[in-house]
Amino acid sequence: MAEIKKDFARGNRISEKRKKLGMSQDEMAERIGICRQALSAIENGGAFKTQTLEKLVSVLGTSERYILHGNGTDCELITEVMVLLQGMDELQLRQCLAMIKAMKSVSIEK
Repeated sequence: MAEIKKDFARGNRISEKRKKLGMSQDEMAERIGICRQALSAIENGGAFKTQTLEKLVSVLGTSERYILHGNGTDCELITEVMVLLQGMDELQLRQCLAMIKAMKSVSIEK
């Protein structure tokens, strides 16, 4: 299994995404299946296995490209929307879904 090399900027992106989602290091480490110390090392730029990258992508709701290179603004928007949706009740979610469907049906000229 390949190992992703040390990168401080990458660690910072992971940490920022985790905080934006309101997760503690303990919570995120548990979701990924590693100990908190290992996550701390990753957030400080430490190396990790590609298997861990796949789990990070899933838990953070982002792309490998964003984690590794900082690209992917679409993923950022989707993550922000997901965070907002998580705090809504069923009625609010149904209203949002109806608005999204209505917006998709309207043709926007560019």
